[in-house]
Amino acid sequence: MMNNSAAIYVAHHDYAVVTTALAAILAEQGWIAVDLPPHAISGIIMIPDKPYRHFFIAPASQGWVAIWEDPRYFADRNLARALASRLHTRSVWIEVGGNGVSWARGMYDGDTVCEERFEAVETTFYGERGVVHLVFDPDPLPEEWIGQLGLPYSELHYEAILAGTIPPAGPPLHLAVQRRAGAAR
Repeated sequence: MMNNSAAIYVAHHDYAVVTTALAAILAEQGWIAVDLPPHAISGIIMIPDKPYRHFFIAPASQGWVAIWEDPRYFADRNLARALASRLHTRSVWIEVGGNGVSWARGMYDGDTVCEERFEAVETTFYGERGVVHLVFDPDPLPEEWIGQLGLPYSELHYEAILAGTIPPAGPPLHLAVQRRAGAAR
């Protein structure tokens, strides 16, 4: 079961196409692709404050391409929405904390928001100040929702792949980006 972890899932058969769309969306947001290895992390947790962002994009499994960002705690809801819109498909955003007792989720189909459940709260998280989205929502449990949607890799996250765990569908692609000088946060 997902715990202190997050992911974006995109209903697509080709993870290279999803990676290209992800890179294009990030470029529009002021990020440029850089040649950094997967372990060259920024050490910053809160997405808006990161100078670098690293992603693993797994080959499709069960009809879904999974995207994990380093570190494992958060996924970018706006990226999930943008990917669904750009690729004219469905996407899912999920963040799970504290053994599944708090979590946030969203489901998107093209430009339509099908479901979102989150509460944006400014707080300190592992020593960083920022907005977290987790709410206490035990019904359904994250693993039940993941199972209902047929999402793969519920146990995986960026650090697990960095440590050598390869998704059953094969090695993921790695995408690293850096905030372009002068780009808005």
